[in-house]
Amino acid sequence: MTKYLFILILVSIFTSSCKKGNQDQDITPPQVISTLPADGQTNIPITSELTVEYDEFIILAGTYNITINGIKSLATGSGKKITIQALLAVNTNYTITISKNSVKDTNGNFASEYSFSFTTTPGVVFNIASNLVTPNPSTQVANLYNFLKNNFGTNIISGTMAAHSTNINEATWVYNQTGKWPALTCFDFIDHTNLNQNWIAYQAPFTLGSDWWNNNGIVGLMWHWRDPLTKSGAFYTAETTFDISKVTDPTSNEYKAMIVDIDTIAGYLREFKDANIPVIWRPLHEAAGGWFWWGAKGAAPCKALWQIMFDRLVNYHGLNNLIWVWTTNTSSDALNWYPGDDYVDIIGMDIYPGENQHGSQYVEFNKVKEIFSGKKIITLSECGSAPDPALMLQYGDAWSWFMPWNGDFTESDKHNGTDWWIKFFGYDYVITRDKMPDLK
Repeated sequence: MTKYLFILILVSIFTSSCKKGNQDQDITPPQVISTLPADGQTNIPITSELTVEYDEFIILAGTYNITINGIKSLATGSGKKITIQALLAVNTNYTITISKNSVKDTNGNFASEYSFSFTTTPGVVFNIASNLVTPNPSTQVANLYNFLKNNFGTNIISGTMAAHSTNINEATWVYNQTGKWPALTCFDFIDHTNLNQNWIAYQAPFTLGSDWWNNNGIVGLMWHWRDPLTKSGAFYTAETTFDISKVTDPTSNEYKAMIVDIDTIAGYLREFKDANIPVIWRPLHEAAGGWFWWGAKGAAPCKALWQIMFDRLVNYHGLNNLIWVWTTNTSSDALNWYPGDDYVDIIGMDIYPGENQHGSQYVEFNKVKEIFSGKKIITLSECGSAPDPALMLQYGDAWSWFMPWNGDFTESDKHNGTDWWIKFFGYDYVITRDKMPDLK
């Protein structure tokens, strides 16, 4: 009897304990404690992150439903926070809705439906400069600039970079894969200041560029400028001792060597001018990175060098066939490096996103637009894997042109390759050479 009474007491205690446990179990759903942007906030930058924070750890349900202005959006959950993926447009009202049964706590309690709203900033509106910075530009370069302006934002120009600087191998490879030529091809004066060398194809950029222009193509020229004091030396900061800070001193060896090199390059550019060929001219690229000697001593000497070069080529040599392209980044000091609106026609950016990364680069595009107040055409002056042009238009980063670098960046399937070039050229709004007007 005592044995059975003991068992009865144990069962009673266990039953009572279970009832108490059930009564103490958490049945309170998660509550929103904050959002970014805050509900009702205005003038939100379009690059802002959208997050919702709860008062406890949460889990996104497998069938969650989060919408932005009624359109379903993707989201991720971590800890107490949800991050919502979004592509925001300027001057737009947004309402984010997290439907019930979308968010739960670790005990399975679902949060109630929650909504918040905000308005994005009006943003910078493009107001592209009407005229080139060069006084009295040639008819052909004015025609080319107007073509770039008129197509900016709606059509995207295709381009390739010369392999080994002085040929059209990459353009030819693209043509062989697709049956179409890119609209733009770019050459490099990388060795042209090293005189009287039988291995340098000094005339190749002009000879090939003339033929390209005669077939309605666009000619680009850039300059990996070797150490002016050695001519055959390096251009990377780590491999040269050239001191750019001395180029403003006319008595210095650096200044004198710099002028000799600029005058040498002016002779090659004059060939284009005399043939009435406009040139997209992009010297001193990626200066703010510091890896080239022209950026090694900071912004001030680099800006001074750009302005000296501009004055020497435009005013001294009378070259009025150039469209000047400055290559920027989007760091906080980008404007410190900028030579100024009076010295630059187009803002370029070089982006290498990694292998098989063909997504939109709208974040960088919008930053450049904001930094330079929408005054200049923006272009993807160099790239690895090129953004899909369809995404460029969808997300609003319609760069004036895109130009993958040579070698694997053009030909390898890891970056672009045959299938991607065929896809690029399949879009009506991608301009190939056969779509170019006669700008002569």
